[in-house]
Parts: sequence; structure tokens; C-alpha cells
Amino acid sequence: MSFLKLNSLLVTKDGKEVYFEEFHSGVNIIRGDNSSGKSTISNFIYFIIGGDFSNWLPEAASCDFVYAEVTLNGAVATFKREITQKSLQPMSVFWGTIDKALSSSFEGWKNYPYSRRTPQTESFSQIIFKALDFPLISSDNEESITFNQILRLIYIDQLSSLDSLMRNEDFDSPTIRTAVGNLLIGTYDDDLLKKEMSKKEKEKELSEVKKNIKALDDIFDKSPLEFDKKTLGESISEKEGQLGRIISTLKSPDILLDTIKKNDIKNEIKDQQKNLNNIKNEYKTLLNYLEKENMAIVDSDNFIEVLNNKLTAIKESLNSRNILGSLPIQYCPICMEKLDEPIDDCHCHLCKKQVSANDGNTKLIRMKIEIETQIAESTVLQKDRLERIDELKEEIKKTERELTRIQSTYDLLISQSRTTYETKYDELWVMKGKLDAQIDFLKQQLQLTESYESYKNKQFLLIASIEKLTDEIERLKKLQRSKATNAYSRIQYYALELLKGDGQYEDKFQNGDSISISFHQNLFYLNDRNRFSASSMVLLKNCVRFAIFFASLELNYFRYPRFILCDNMEDKGMVEARSKNFQRNIVRLANDFDVNSFQIIFSTSMIDESLDIPKYTVGEFYSANNKSLKLS
Repeated sequence: MSFLKLNSLLVTKDGKEVYFEEFHSGVNIIRGDNSSGKSTISNFIYFIIGGDFSNWLPEAASCDFVYAEVTLNGAVATFKREITQKSLQPMSVFWGTIDKALSSSFEGWKNYPYSRRTPQTESFSQIIFKALDFPLISSDNEESITFNQILRLIYIDQLSSLDSLMRNEDFDSPTIRTAVGNLLIGTYDDDLLKKEMSKKEKEKELSEVKKNIKALDDIFDKSPLEFDKKTLGESISEKEGQLGRIISTLKSPDILLDTIKKNDIKNEIKDQQKNLNNIKNEYKTLLNYLEKENMAIVDSDNFIEVLNNKLTAIKESLNSRNILGSLPIQYCPICMEKLDEPIDDCHCHLCKKQVSANDGNTKLIRMKIEIETQIAESTVLQKDRLERIDELKEEIKKTERELTRIQSTYDLLISQSRTTYETKYDELWVMKGKLDAQIDFLKQQLQLTESYESYKNKQFLLIASIEKLTDEIERLKKLQRSKATNAYSRIQYYALELLKGDGQYEDKFQNGDSISISFHQNLFYLNDRNRFSASSMVLLKNCVRFAIFFASLELNYFRYPRFILCDNMEDKGMVEARSKNFQRNIVRLANDFDVNSFQIIFSTSMIDESLDIPKYTVGEFYSANNKSLKLS
């Protein structure tokens, strides 16, 4: 369950304030005559909370910056964006109230790009997602989801097509719309997606393992060589025994060579000593690298564990604050006398000192975002280290074999001082060389056999893991289908409730009994029909969009942030009485819920008289002589 709330909106020009208003929980109505700047304010709100907007009217385009103080799941932050004619503008974020933000030129502010440029770079959408406890999602085609896409189902604008369920975008994608819709109505399951991705990765890994097994099967079938592990082991032992006897013979020469042969051996000793020193240095270097990487793995594991513990503690703190913060204290815990009524929500009920309810949540969510970023970065580095360790181990094995061979040759040359017959001596050296080569070749065959066994074991484990994931995925999909059925049922209920409250303007609305929506097609239907008069289409669209909003207040698994912005209350020739009736119906339904649990912002040039009170309105009534932006 997520909650986004706009606390205040500030627009500046040449460093001076041209618009500032505070918004409250519940219903907020921006009212005024046509062409007085109501839509401009709506567009500023859409833009500052993450929307991509650049088609400003000249008056709005003349301004410099827009600021907003928002509450994200209890944490207070201030956003700042520059007003330009360019799309994809970055956002600066300050964790704290707008007063604190404006008093700080640089400290506390952090700039985030519109979209993620590198795996190490975070966009402002990711920061908002984390604060609202959204999973970082992508579509089925791995297209990135930005908060601008989320706002397509939250902002009802005037320029989108009447029959479009979501706000129109130039470069639209059915897969993105589907992902956004499923996320906001709570049918997107992060755990399900992770298991599906894990299954895909394991299936890909299994395919590679099967290819390797088939390649080795082909080698075994076509090769005349022996690949039985036991037989190979016996052959290696036999030849190593022969090699050992030859080495023993070579280490016991009978005659001291004073001939050219001795000089040749001396030269060979020098060469082998040089080779031995090189390979020893290489071996030592590899071992040092391995030790450092292993130590880094342990340190990083400990670091990630500490971060995860901190993250768990922060989440528990947030939950505790949310639960305990709602418990009223009626009696003094010391003397047990009944306490006086609190001054207001901004003062402690016990000591009466002024407090900020959101400071704690703000700090905790900021820490949560920072820790999640550190965990993600550390996990990527840990994966790279593990890959380097595997490469180092293979290199060390290869170097060990070479070191053993060179050391053996060097030892023989050093100990060689006497021989019985030079011919026999040469023959033994030839035999030793052949045995070295044969043993090395047999060990390579044995390594192939062991690799085959390893692949077979890996295949077995992967198949078992895939089968388990398949069962878990099916279970989660069943739960997902149940949630979807309930979600669409409640959306239909609220949409029909609003339509039947429309009166006699459209008889099909009174007789309607079925609402269907398609995020993939970006369409909505009443009894399988989506063509009515222009004014009725405006009302039907608003009913469906507000129905999604109201369903989110009822079903806590929705991720729709319990915030809706509507700049399309009366359009396409809607008569005044019909617009006022719809406004009353919206407020009537809203009054069934806790006013502090949601925020509705809509603009109208035909405000219902019963709603034109401070409880529901924001700012002045705007007109041709009193526009929303005070530019002069």
C-alpha cells in the first residue's frame, strides 16, 4: 500500500514567487473561469511529481523553476525541476520540508537524471519507486518503466483521446501499459517476476549444459581413446610409477661427465632455472590474487549481511512507527491522570512540544534508499569477484602442472653429475619426456571425464530447480488471478456507482451492468461499448479512472498511490448541472474513507456551490483579471 501526497506547490520566475499554494489531505479543488490558468497548475503538478512535459503555454514557459513538497509513504521530500521546452528533464531531490530546502542552496540536494544511463546511475523514478516501496520493474520486453508511465493512470488530462484509458504518449507500448496497469492494481507480483526470471536463467543455463554434454558425448563416441574414469586413473598411476623409477635412475649417475655433454646440461640447467623462477613467481602471484579475492568475498559478504540487517531494521522501524503512531494516549503514564486534548497534530499529545510527524519517516526512507543502492552495487561487485576466483583457480591448476613438470626436470638436471652410459642416459631422458606427455594427455582425458560428470550433476540439479520454480510460479499465478478478479470487481462496482449517479443524461449509464478495461489496448468499455456522445465519453472515462482510485483505497494490495489529479471534469460541451453532480458524487464516495489516507486534486470552472468551501478548495477563484500565475 503506497501513498503520494502533494503538500505544497511553488513556481518561480527570475527568482521570485509567482505561485504558491498549500494542499491538504482529501479533496482539493482548483477553481476558476476558463483560460485563467487552472490547467497550467495541473500541468505543473504533473511535471513536478515526475511527468514528462514540455508543451508549456507562453506564460508558463516564462517561469524558471517549479518546486513541490511531497509526502512519500510518510517521508517528506522537496522536488525541484527546471521549466524548459526540452523533454526528459532531470529532478533535484531534497529530503525535508520545502522551507528547509529553499534555505539550502546546495547541501542536501541531489540531482537525478530522467532515465538510467548506466547500471550504476539511479534515475529520479527509481528514487520515487523506492520511497513508495514499488518494485523496480520492466515490461515483458524489458522496456524500462519510469514514474512518468505510472502517472499516465493517475493524471486525467484534457488532451488525451476520449476513449484512451491512460494518458496518451507519443511512443506508446502495449507491454509498458500492461506492466504499469498490473503494478498499480496490485496484480504485478515482484516475487513471481523474480521466479520467472530465475527460471528463464536456469533454462538458459540448462540449455548450455546440455550442449556441453552432447559435445562430450560426441567426443566419447567418435574417439578411440579411453574415457573410463577408473581405467584412466589406473593408467595414470601406472605411468607415474614408471616415471618415478626413471627419475630415481636419473638421480643416481655413475660417471661424472667432463665432456661437452656436461656443458650442455649446465646450459640446460640455466634455462630450466630461469623457467622455474618465472613459473614460481607467476604461481605465487596467482595465489596472492586468489587470497585477496577470497578475503574480499568474505568482507563483502559480511558487509552485505550488515546492510541487509540494517535494511530489515529500517523496515521494522517504519512499520512500528506507522502502527504505534496511530495509538492515542489518553492518560499520563506517570500519574495516570487524563491528559488535556492535544493542541493539534503538530504538537506532542503528552508534553505539548511542537513535533514534525514526518521527520522520522523521511530519515528512515532516505537511509533505506541509500542502503538498497549499496546492496545492489555490492552484489554486482561480488558476482564479478566470484567469476574472477573461478578464472584464477583454473589458471592456478594449469600453473601447478607446469611448475611440477619444470621442477622435476630442474631437480634431475641439478642432481645429474654421474652416469653409466651416455646412451642409456639419453634414452632415459627421452622416456621421461614421453611419459610426461602421456601423463599430461591422460590427465586431460580424465579432466574431460570429470567435466562430463560435473555437467551431468549440474543438469540434474537444474532440472530439479526448474521443476520447483514451475510449481511455485503456478501457485503465485493462481494467487495473482484471484487478486485480479477481486480488483476488477471493485473497479466495476465504483464505476457503475458513479455512472448510475449521473442522472438521466445517458440512459445507457443507468442500465449498465458491466465495466471492462484493457491496459494492453488502452481502452475501456461499458457493456462492451465505448462510443457515446462526447460529453458522456468524458464522464465515462472519469468514472473508470476514479473507480480505479477508489478501489485502491479499499484493497490494500493495490500499489496505486491513493493520489489522483484530474483536469478534465467538464469538457466537450458538458452542461454545468451534470459537472456539479459528478463533483458531488466524487466527494460523496471520498467521504466514506479516512480523509488522511488519500488525496484528490481536480480543477473546474463550474464548482458546485456546496463544495466551494475551504475544506475542499485550494487557492483563490481565478479569472481573466486574477490568473493563477502572478506574473506582474
